[in-house]
Amino acid sequence: MDRGLKNARPRYRKMGPHDWVERLIVGMLFAVSAMGVYVLTGALLPALAIGVLVAAVAIGVVAIL
Repeated sequence: MDRGLKNARPRYRKMGPHDWVERLIVGMLFAVSAMGVYVLTGALLPALAIGVLVAAVAIGVVAIL
């Protein structure tokens, strides 16, 4: 195995306890999207589902950064 690849930074990283800015961004994206869908449709469960979907995408994007 190439030594350069062995010591390379991993492509994806997990959010740690010190990543409070990333957690704040994900939480705010979840809250704003869920509230927006709830205000527009009046349905609670689809609003939460859309919020969870947006939060999952945001966590994926943060993992790549």
